[in-house]
Amino acid sequence: MGNQLRRSMFIIAGLVACLCGIIGVVLPLVPTTPFLLLSAFCFSKSSNTLHQWLLSQPLLGGVINDWEQAGVIALKTKVIACTSLIAMVAAALLIGDYAYWTIASVTTVSILVLSFIWSRPSQV
Repeated sequence: MGNQLRRSMFIIAGLVACLCGIIGVVLPLVPTTPFLLLSAFCFSKSSNTLHQWLLSQPLLGGVINDWEQAGVIALKTKVIACTSLIAMVAAALLIGDYAYWTIASVTTVSILVLSFIWSRPSQV
């Protein structure tokens, strides 16, 4: 029973992450890559069929396969992901009236994410 519940939770999380990633393909300010990587991780823990389906997608599978096989994020993907992140954070901070700690937290997390993305190799 415990394994079935765990498997079901990973499948649900993978489907939600995949949906968010697909939305990110269409909407320029929603990141795609992190959601797809999360989806691939969840599917790899729960459903080989869904994992293979995700990897076989022409638009989405390449980024995930590059990451799983070699820990690589293509330069084009890095630029798009970073530009989207910076635009989202800038828009949120300019539009909203946030407490200092919120601005500091969002900025810190964004810097860490950007640092991680650029610390990964761009090619094998």
